[in-house]
Amino acid sequence: MKIAIVGAGIGGLTAAALLIEQGHDVSVFEKEDTVSELGAGIGIGGNVIEKLNGHDLAKGLKNIGQVIDMMEVRDDKDKLLSKLKLKKNTVNLTMSRQSLLEVIKSYVPDSAIFTNHNVTGIENGDLKVTLQFSEQTSQSFDLCISADGIHSNIRQAIVPNSKPIYQGYAVFRGLVDDIDLKDNNVAKEFWSTKGRVGIVPLLNNQAYWFISISAKAHDSKIHAFAKPHLQARFNHFPNEVRQILDKQSETDILLHDMYDLNPLKSFVYQRVVLLGDAAHAMTPNMGQGAGQAMEDAIVLANCMQSYDFDLALERYNKLRVKHTKKIVKRSRKIGKTAQRTNKFVVKTRNKIAKILPDRLLSNQTKFIYKSKAK
Repeated sequence: MKIAIVGAGIGGLTAAALLIEQGHDVSVFEKEDTVSELGAGIGIGGNVIEKLNGHDLAKGLKNIGQVIDMMEVRDDKDKLLSKLKLKKNTVNLTMSRQSLLEVIKSYVPDSAIFTNHNVTGIENGDLKVTLQFSEQTSQSFDLCISADGIHSNIRQAIVPNSKPIYQGYAVFRGLVDDIDLKDNNVAKEFWSTKGRVGIVPLLNNQAYWFISISAKAHDSKIHAFAKPHLQARFNHFPNEVRQILDKQSETDILLHDMYDLNPLKSFVYQRVVLLGDAAHAMTPNMGQGAGQAMEDAIVLANCMQSYDFDLALERYNKLRVKHTKKIVKRSRKIGKTAQRTNKFVVKTRNKIAKILPDRLLSNQTKFIYKSKAK
């Protein structure tokens, strides 16, 4: 089958690797001139490793990943609010986004990737789909996989009412080297009225950090923040936080306003399939954005291999729409809870968090591992 994949990100390249392995004629179109990931660190949960089902890609991920077995939430005085022990007998990994992309890309032939190909239009039908490019000649395919992110041109053409929704906070991110953390297997968040700080261990004494601050969209004051502003704002936080910010260079700090999408009723539209952020962009509060994009790719490839074409797309739709909807909504809810700024509300939230059984938090994430692979 002749397949176009629009977007050479984590989800698109995973789909390409698996579908090429099945013998499909796959072309990956990337609008930028290089294949790269803009971001700092990332988590890939055991749900993804399990669905890869022994594929060599799983070994590649394990080679670059730091194992995380616990997540903790603390207040700005370092008092434990809650902890989540990740599912037993699974491997939950953290790594840099670029390292993840490079590992996945190593399974895709260079000849299948076409950079500087910006898709500007699409003609979708029952028998074929035609892509139009800003500079190249139009091409027709049996299937188009839209993996072009939250601002997907293809989704906008097919589902014009699906627009990114701002969630009320901006997130700073960075990577630091030569950091000495208390525990390399524990990811931590520190919550306060001024914002959240997350610290996530990576391999080789690296760490990924993020700072999430409630703000209006495109807030000029927040967008003017540099390292000294962050240090001053979080100077009263525990030493781990201050150490991370001290280690961070003045440059290389990323900043993004946080958006997601309202869940769609379908990811399949005739000969077009939506995948990853193009289908179900979510806030990062459950650490599942990249993982769910990879799951989409794995499930789609499994369905393509196991069923005839129409049934494969139907099955993919059934398995992914409902499951990702739950994650989008849960992640959005966590973000709203964590980003509270009213002192009384935060004090009450923290008291409740301390008395809730840890197993309750664990039970709320178990559904992530229960989705089917085909």
